Amino acid sequence: MSQPDNLEERFRELEREVMGNKQPASGQTHDPNKRAEPERIAIGQSVEAAKTSLGSLIAWVNSLTGVTKIAAIIVIGLISFKLLSIVFELVSAAIALGLLALIGFILYKVFFEPSATKS
Repeated sequence: MSQPDNLEERFRELEREVMGNKQPASGQTHDPNKRAEPERIAIGQSVEAAKTSLGSLIAWVNSLTGVTKIAAIIVIGLISFKLLSIVFELVSAAIALGLLALIGFILYKVFFEPSATKS
């Protein structure tokens, strides 16, 4: 094999390793015109992953005892409230930016755009 073919085959092998597909290169057909498509995660899979993570967090908290359980609940609550406040701040900033853009557009139309009635 020539050097570019070796590099391309090595690149495909590394790409399979990164994507988590550990199949040997000999079992696949080599198509140089085919591009690798990024893996897309469906929304349903994301929701299931979130449910699984939340379930494991709840199970972990339930496995704790006494003061550690109370401390974990308090810390998780504080983190949750902080994340929620960040989301609210981002939403309010987006609304304020939209209103500022609207006011700027109206001021531009009133003062700087030439009117059609002037001769």
